[in-house]
This record gives sequence, C-alpha cells and structure tokens, in this order.
Amino acid sequence: MRSNVKITKPQIKSMLDFMKKHSGKRGGNKNFNMYYHPLTPNDVYIYFISYGVENDNSISSEVVIRCIKRDGSVDNCALQFDNLKQRMQFESEFLDIDLDGNGNLIFV
Repeated sequence: MRSNVKITKPQIKSMLDFMKKHSGKRGGNKNFNMYYHPLTPNDVYIYFISYGVENDNSISSEVVIRCIKRDGSVDNCALQFDNLKQRMQFESEFLDIDLDGNGNLIFV
C-alpha cells in the first residue's frame, strides 16, 4: 500500500521557526534532526539533545522530541508514551528528512 503524504507550508514554517528560535539559546542543542514516521504520516518531528550546566556545576542533558502537526502547531511528543520502551520503539522507526533550499522535503 502506497501512502502519498504532503508536508504543509505551515509545518515547514513551524520547523524552520522552531529551529531558529532554539538555535540562539545558551547551551548545546544545535544538532537538530528532522524525522518522518510511517505510522503518523501527517506529522513531522524535530529531535535534539539539549545540554546545560546546573547550579551545582553538573552537566544536564535532555532528549527533546517535538511533533509538528499539519496546521503548524508544535506538541511535546514524549507525552504520548506510557513508558521508555514504547518511546524507543517509536523512535527506532523514524526516517530522516530534511528541507532543500526551496523548502521542499527530501529523505536523507
């Protein structure tokens, strides 16, 4: 069965806006990855690891996954899983995507 999915302009705008907004923050969350998942064909995902330094001088890290809906709204996707096993299974099926210079979706 073939699925023909079109990423919407609001999704592309939200992806670019989200990355631009979070690229300027202090800390090391600059390695954004964009993904598509076959079970949720209308959504795209932004995945990154955010690093920081705590008050006690320890290093903190957080894996961040944001879901961008067709209307361009951004959700915290991690909240949809009951446990780590479900989340890891879902993430293992991600397909790398990117945007070309014209804003068109490409598989990496």
